Amino acid sequence: MVLIINSSAQTSNVNFNDNKRELKLNTFVQIKFDYGGIVPAVKEKGIDKYYALDLRVAWQKKENNIYSTIYRAPKFGFGFYSASFDNNVFGEPNGMYGFFEIPIGDQKKRLNWIYSIGAGLAFNFNYFDPENNPANELIGSNKNVYLAFSFEGRYNITEHWVAGLGFGFKHFSNGRITLPNSGINLIPLTVTTEYNFGDSYTDIQKGKLPIFIPFNMLNVFGAAGVKNFEYDGARYFKSTLSINALRQFSYKYRYGLGFDLFYTAGSSDRVTDEKNNFNKQYSYGFAGLFEWLITERLYLPFNFGIHLNKNEENFEELLYQRIGLRYLLGKQKKIMIGVGLKTTEFHADYVEWTLGYTFKNDKNKYELLF
Repeated sequence: MVLIINSSAQTSNVNFNDNKRELKLNTFVQIKFDYGGIVPAVKEKGIDKYYALDLRVAWQKKENNIYSTIYRAPKFGFGFYSASFDNNVFGEPNGMYGFFEIPIGDQKKRLNWIYSIGAGLAFNFNYFDPENNPANELIGSNKNVYLAFSFEGRYNITEHWVAGLGFGFKHFSNGRITLPNSGINLIPLTVTTEYNFGDSYTDIQKGKLPIFIPFNMLNVFGAAGVKNFEYDGARYFKSTLSINALRQFSYKYRYGLGFDLFYTAGSSDRVTDEKNNFNKQYSYGFAGLFEWLITERLYLPFNFGIHLNKNEENFEELLYQRIGLRYLLGKQKKIMIGVGLKTTEFHADYVEWTLGYTFKNDKNKYELLF
């Protein structure tokens, strides 16, 4: 069957009609079904089954701009999620999330490949309670962050109907707002059905991309959140002040170096080491920066840092990381908002709600190509 599909992919092309431009967007509806993928660490805690259903609405620009061309006409959208572990200990979570979907390679064949990333909020968990639900040692809150990644093969059955098959990664946790927070990780099989309401597609012509003009930038941002240190204990305020110097060398990527200063409330009483009050309340370090741009406004930061000062009583380790989602506001795209997760050696530290400003002199023009 795989040979037949591959043969069809090589010999059959979808009939794309690029002349119809009545609407600026193509719209899609997707139904996705997930099953299985229980990783051993989760299975040991009592989860044996997993299945879920997603209803997603997506749109795709017909107008050909820089990023539509670079990412081969990506889709953006939002989804509604409903799942079950077939287990009253963990509940039957529902959720809402945003996502983007990026094609891999030429999309004018019948068999195509895509990857998708989504993030949102899941709720309706049966969370840990020492008296009423002691068996749930993974999740300590009713509401949790929902992260999803999938890789799929998509087959164009007709001009409007598409079927997909692949695998995904799902993650649920609360960023240590409430303990326990081991989180739930899954790698399920994914089956997709998609309907395209439009009948034209974005014409991709990479030869018309203007040469990128590299530039430097300086980001200054603050972030705030809370952290829980013990079950049923108080939540303590945490904050970040960061300054980042970056070099953007292409439409898609930039790199740099940053300095982070972290504050944790209650540290002067919690930290027992012989330090001055500043070093008890504040930790700090340098981080290597890498940022992946999805559009000229939307990007994902990836930071890998080393603490020059840390406090073990605050559950801080030598190394720290940051992953997030940020968006640039304003006509000049200089006001930064976002959310991210700071981790210490890949254990959640706290969720950072971010606001900042970008200093830059970007001479590139992000206009329609044709």
